[in-house]
Amino acid sequence: MAITFVDAWRKDDPQLEAEARAFWTSHKVLPGDADVDKRVKQLAVLAYDENVLIGISTIEVKFFDLLQENFGFIREVVASDRRLEHISIALTQRTREVVEAYALAHQNESIAGIAAVLQAPGIGKRAISRGGGLVLMGYTDRNEQVRACWFDHFRVKSRLPDAS
Repeated sequence: MAITFVDAWRKDDPQLEAEARAFWTSHKVLPGDADVDKRVKQLAVLAYDENVLIGISTIEVKFFDLLQENFGFIREVVASDRRLEHISIALTQRTREVVEAYALAHQNESIAGIAAVLQAPGIGKRAISRGGGLVLMGYTDRNEQVRACWFDHFRVKSRLPDAS
């Protein structure tokens, strides 16, 4: 098994977008109300085994209230027959690397890190590894883990009143 990762972040690549659409359709993984046109523009990394697409990550940059900064919220899906192979951990790590490099090169966008709400069945309060460097921040109202990591280059601006 030689998994390869393809960077799709902000590439607007019609071929990668078509492959992602086909994967999501064949695996029936998107909710019925998902905006597929919007989602393909959020592609981050695609994982392949040989020429077969087996996993996808997307990033939606939005303000993270808990940490008071912009974070890239990651969504991932791995083919159901490959989910016990720890591909998701490698996909998360690669996505972090790709988005962090972008954020460093585009600091005006102020992307502080990546975050995720873990919605995989059965996780709940079960401890999991720090896949991709994401650490536990808390829980949603539905008992889903909220995890995040800061990018190394990002510096939080002080919110303390000016002492002068």
